Amino acid sequence: MASALPSLASVTWRRRLWLGGAASAFSAWSRPLSAGPARIEVVYPRMPERPVEAYPFKLLQAALEASGRPHVLRLTEGELPSMRAYRELTRGHFNVMDTGAAPGMTEGARVLPFPLDLGLSGHRLMLVRRDSLPRLRAVRTLAELRTLRFGQGPDWVDGYILRAARLQVVEAEFLALFRMLEAGRFDALPLGADEAEMLLARFQPLAPSVVVLPDWYLRYRFARVFVVRENQPEVFDALQEGLARLFADGRAQAILARDPRLGPLLAGRRRLPPRVFDIPNPQWSAVYQAIPEALFFKAP
Repeated sequence: MASALPSLASVTWRRRLWLGGAASAFSAWSRPLSAGPARIEVVYPRMPERPVEAYPFKLLQAALEASGRPHVLRLTEGELPSMRAYRELTRGHFNVMDTGAAPGMTEGARVLPFPLDLGLSGHRLMLVRRDSLPRLRAVRTLAELRTLRFGQGPDWVDGYILRAARLQVVEAEFLALFRMLEAGRFDALPLGADEAEMLLARFQPLAPSVVVLPDWYLRYRFARVFVVRENQPEVFDALQEGLARLFADGRAQAILARDPRLGPLLAGRRRLPPRVFDIPNPQWSAVYQAIPEALFFKAP
C-alpha cells in the first residue's frame, strides 16, 4: 500500500524547521570566536647606560614570555639621557624602564619588587684615573673618603646616599662623567658592580686613563627594579606574574649567571675588592623593603 503523501502544512513546517536550524547553525558558525587576552604593548627606552644586550632587557623579554600573555616589545626610536628618562615615562612616551630603587619612582609609576641585579648595583666599584691609584689605594677610613670627590648623575639616588654620608658629590650627565673624570674634575666615579666594567669598556675612549680601583668599594642597600607607568595595569600584572615565575624557578638567576659581568661574581670566580665601606641608604623606603631578602646577593 502506498504511503500517504505529506500534507502541504507538514512540508511547510519541516521546511521552516530546516531553514531555522540552518540559520541558527550558520549564525553560530559566523559569530567571531570569543576573544582571548588582548595583546599588551611594552615600550622600553633606549639609554646610553642601559644597552639592550645587558641583563635588564633580557629579563624584561623573559618575564613577558613567562607571563604567557600576548605582547609586543619595542624600543623608543631615539636615545634618552638618564636625567630625562623618568619624566618621559610619566608623560607616556614609553611604559616600562629599569632604574635604581628610589622613593621618587613611586610617583606616577608602580615598582615591581624584584632586584633585577640581586642588589649588586649597591656594591659600588670605583672608576679612577691610573695616576691617582697610589693615593686612592691608601684610603682606609670614612674620614679619608670625605676628602674625595665622587662623580654622579644629576638624577641618581646614589648622589643623595653619598651626601647623606657626608661625601662630596660632583654631578653631570652620564657621558660627561667619563670626560670629567679623565680631566681630573673629581676623584672617582662609583658604579654598580653589575655595570662598572661593562660601562668602562664601552666608554673607554672618553676616559683612556681610567681603570677600576682594586682595593675598596662602597656598599649600601640598593637594587635595580622595573617601574611601570601608573595607568598600565596590564603591563604591570604581566611583569609581576612573569618575574615571580622567573625568580621562583631559577630562570632569572640563570639569566644573570650567563651575564659576562654578573656571572663571575655570582659564581665566585671574580671577587669584589677586599675592603668595603658600608654606608646607610636613608632613601630605602617601605616599597623597596617588600623585596624578599633571599633574593639579594650574598658574597661567597
